Order: sequence, then C-alpha cells, then structure tokens
Amino acid sequence: MSFDAFTLKSIATELNALLSKGRIEKVLQPSKDEIFLSVHKESAHYKLQINAGAAAPRIGITSENPENPKVPPMFCMLLRKHLTGAKIERVFQHGFERVIEIELETYDEMGFLTKRRLICEIMGRYSNAVLCDEEYKIFSALRPVDFTVSSKRQLLPQMQYELPPAQNKKDPMAETAEGFAETFPQASEKGIGAVYSGVSPLTAREIAYRAGENADAERLFAAFSEIVSLSLEGKITPTMILDQAGEPFEFSPFDIKQYGSALKTVEYGTMGELTDAFFAEKERRNRERQRSATTEKLLKNIENRLIRKMELQRNELKDTEKKSDYKKKADLITANIYRFKGKSDTVTVIDYEETADGGYIEKEIELKIERGLTPVQYAQKLYKKYNKAKNAEIEISAQLRKGEAELEYIRSVQDALSRISGQGELDEIRRELEEQGYVKKTVKEPKNSGRVKSPKAEKVKDPLKFVTGGGFTVLVGKNNIQNDYLTFKIAAKSDYWFHVKNMPGSHVILLTDGREPTDADLTEAAVLAAKNSKAADQERAEVDYTRVKNVRKPSGAKPGFVIYEGYNTAIVSPKD
Repeated sequence: MSFDAFTLKSIATELNALLSKGRIEKVLQPSKDEIFLSVHKESAHYKLQINAGAAAPRIGITSENPENPKVPPMFCMLLRKHLTGAKIERVFQHGFERVIEIELETYDEMGFLTKRRLICEIMGRYSNAVLCDEEYKIFSALRPVDFTVSSKRQLLPQMQYELPPAQNKKDPMAETAEGFAETFPQASEKGIGAVYSGVSPLTAREIAYRAGENADAERLFAAFSEIVSLSLEGKITPTMILDQAGEPFEFSPFDIKQYGSALKTVEYGTMGELTDAFFAEKERRNRERQRSATTEKLLKNIENRLIRKMELQRNELKDTEKKSDYKKKADLITANIYRFKGKSDTVTVIDYEETADGGYIEKEIELKIERGLTPVQYAQKLYKKYNKAKNAEIEISAQLRKGEAELEYIRSVQDALSRISGQGELDEIRRELEEQGYVKKTVKEPKNSGRVKSPKAEKVKDPLKFVTGGGFTVLVGKNNIQNDYLTFKIAAKSDYWFHVKNMPGSHVILLTDGREPTDADLTEAAVLAAKNSKAADQERAEVDYTRVKNVRKPSGAKPGFVIYEGYNTAIVSPKD
C-alpha cells in the first residue's frame, strides 16, 4: 500500500476543499487507534476517518458508520472538549512529509476565540494523532511517546510539538534538472526512494517505467518531473490496482501504467472514494479470511479428534483378537473337567490342532485355573470374556466404519473450504456444519411461532459453470450442499456424473440435453472434476464417471456422500 507523501498531498488538497469552513459536530473513537470526525458544511455532511493503527494507517473521507462505544476513551473526551463545534480553517500538508494538519478555530473555556491544531502523522507503525494549541503545545496524543519509546522525539502533554526527525533526503517538489543529474545514477528505480523523501516503491517503479528501459538521467528526470507536476497541479487520477485474484493490491493518485494488462486498474472520482473502497474491501476480505481460518481450525480439531479416537478403537479391536483363545481354553476345561482332582488347579490335557493338509496332530496343553475359582466357575468366566470380546468386536468395527465415514466427510468439507471464493460460499459451508451439529446455530428458532423455515430450505448458491468444446454445459459443486443439489435435484438420469477417485472433491455434472458427448467433452469434464478436488496439484489423477442414474445416496448419509456403480475411470491431468 502506497500511502506516501504524494498520496497525502492529494488527500490534503481534497480535504481542504471539502472541509474548510465546516464545523465539527461529533467526535467518535470506536477503537484505540481510530478517530471519526463528523463535519457539517452548508448542506453537506462528511465523516473524516483518521486511523493511526499499524496495520492500515490512513486519513480521508469515509462512508463507514462506526459504533460509538458506551465509555469513550480519554483522548476522545479531550477531542470532544476542544473540537466539538470548532470550525475547520484549513487542511494542509507539512512540507512534503507524511503529516497532515487540521487547523481549527474555536472558543476556549473563557469564551475567547482561539485555535487548535489536530496533527495526523501517517507513517506506518509510527502513525499518530496529536492535539495541540495555537503555539503547537501538546494537549495529548492518541499514542503518547515517552523517553522509553523514543529518545529523539517525545509526544507528551505540555511539550512543544516537533515534526518527525528529518531523513536527510531531498524534497522532490524542489528538485531541479541539475540537482537530479548530480544524484544520477543513484536516482534509479531503487535510488529514487532512497534519495527523495515521501516516494513509495510503487511511485518509484512508475517513474522508472515511464522513463523506459536503460533510461539516462534526462529521460528519468522527465518522468520524475511528470509525476511531480501532476501532484503540484492537482491533476490526479485516483487509481486502485487489483491483483490476479481481483483483490485490492495497491492504490495511487496517479494513473499506474507499469503493470500493463497483467493487472486490472479501477479509477475513482476522488481520493476519499478510492481509499475508502480500498480499505473497506481489504478489511472485508480480511474478515472473510479470519472467519475462514476459524472454520479451518474447527475442522482440523475435529479431524485430529477423530484420528485419535479411531486409533484407540483400533487398539481395542486388536485386543478382541484374543476372544478365540478364551473360548478354546473354556472348551478344553469343560471337556476335561473330570481330570481336575481335589484342590489341584493345574492339569495337562491333549488338544488336537489342525494341520495344513487337513489332518490333526496331538498337542499337550497345561491348563491352569485361576486361584479361588472352581474349574466350572473359571470356564464360565472365560465364556463371558469371549462373549464380551465378540460383542466388542462387532460394536467397535461399526464405530470404526462410522468414524471413517465421518473423517471422509470432514476432509471433503476441508477440501471445499480450500477453494471458496467469497463470503456466500463460506456461509454455505458454515450452514452445512450447523445442520450436521458441528457448529452452534447463530440464530435461535422462535418457539410457538408456527412453521419455521429450516436451514435446508434456504436457497443454494450458484455452482461453477463451464462449457466444453462441444457445447455441453458442465456444473461443478463448490461444497457438499451444492454437490447433493446438483446430483439429485438438477441433473437428469441421462446426464454424466464425475468425481475424483477415492479423494475429496466436487460433484461434476455434464448436462447432455439428450445428446451424446464426445470423448473430448467427457475428458474436459473429468479434468474439471480433478481440478476441483484434493488432486488439483497432482500431475495425474483418476476420475470416475457414470450416468447419474447409477448414483444414489444411502439413507442417513452425510452431505456429499454417494455410492455409484457401472462406472468408468479416466486418467487426466488437473493442470490441462
């Protein structure tokens, strides 16, 4: 993000035109690093946002509606005391620094006309907002700076405000051709930012791009002067650059040409509209990512819990393998009970063991009775252990099958989550997890209010849609809810169904409309099934495909789970 001095200059000019002679009606501080000033001018109302947070420091007009905290912070109370009702005289940039000052006219406690200065420093993690009197004596700062934080400059009440320490760089607004030539060849793409103050890497790259490859000092200065002149004359083109995924990537007060057609650019009418849209979209996508990360963590925890539980069950199942030994020993004791004489707890008997050729061999076995039990009691105890192990084997095996199906389902949701492209798809996955009981429902259903609309009745989002070379439509489910909807609601019995083999992935439907697709059409659909699955990064993937009539859903199965028969398998490359 290029919130450099060029950007600050454009914003200061814009704010001065909009806000000068306006009055501050409200002061809000919704978070520790953010201030909102509500300004009324003639018949217009503006919200000025000042953000001094390290993540996204900025200043500008915004359409955001912040929540007012019940208990305002001390700095907010101080601003309200001094700025409520104050008239904005002017908004200007200090030199070519990343510092904007809002000069205000108000009345003090005695009713005398006086001035206040709200200074906004937009300098990355060192950003701040400082309230001063007419003579630049500090009342307070949003983030006070004492000697423990900085030995060069402190921002504390009653101290004299000073601008941030100079960086020993040249002012680009005052540069001449001769001065520029003296710094060349340092004034290259990297050197421009190192020599001149307030120039971001984006602006430096744009200057170098406009100068052309292997530019000499004269051509580079011409491009440099072009940018400076645009800034001085206010001939700006507020521009947002989007990355290849369509997300906000950079912004600038100038028309950015360096990316050519590789990245998309969007122009705005004002810098306020640009920065408001840029940061609003950034924050929205960050919230999406955070929510997605929360869901991803939830699924990972469920996966780990299932794996641990199944490991314990496998160990228990292994113990049940001893059941045949219990029964055999109990049978031998019962068959040879007459051999136990008196108080003897040990007896040697003959056992017959089957050989590989179908015969039998005799084998002597020493039977030992548990102390304190009679042979009959001990045999009964062994039979009980046998029956318990046999029942446990049946139950644990069933639990393992259930656990494996649940683990397969969780991994299918993880796969769908890894390919979401918007809030709607994330909401659909969250709704699916709510329906399956993994997430608590966010809205409680009203009691005794008649028929309540169930989550399943909610509209399913649109699936991905493609067209093959032969003109056949292919639909791709983005999650398990869409997978079931496509396969059992949209697809006809004669359509083709595709799914990557033995891995989580999307249901893919090739709509035939009564026609017969070619091998090329089937291959393209198979590639889409591989691409939208866990096998997306593999060189080769196996994809099963069959008619929809051969696909069915077992009763009580999890969303997205189906069984199918009469299928073929295609080997494709997901990268095709």
